[in-house]
Amino acid sequence: MSRMPDDGNGRLGRDASESEDDRTEQDSDGPRDELEPGEVIEAEIGRLVRHPRAETARLKQVAADGEHGSSPFIEIALVARWIVPLVLILICITLLVYFKA
Repeated sequence: MSRMPDDGNGRLGRDASESEDDRTEQDSDGPRDELEPGEVIEAEIGRLVRHPRAETARLKQVAADGEHGSSPFIEIALVARWIVPLVLILICITLLVYFKA
């Protein structure tokens, strides 16, 4: 592992400061190919609203491939759509029995 030069005061040497200046200049105009999370979410919701069956099939294929970072979240959502209503029904039955007794 390579180390950056240190002047003893916790500050990095000349090479590191020059690279920081270069990085600052590059970051000032921002990366051109980076997507904003809002834009990505808006596009996903837009596809889901316009073509729900096609989007559902696409998301199932993405989850089946398992190559995207969103695959676990898709699987969690598929399981949660059955678990959440079941838990809500059980809570309602429990409260009904509690208040009727």
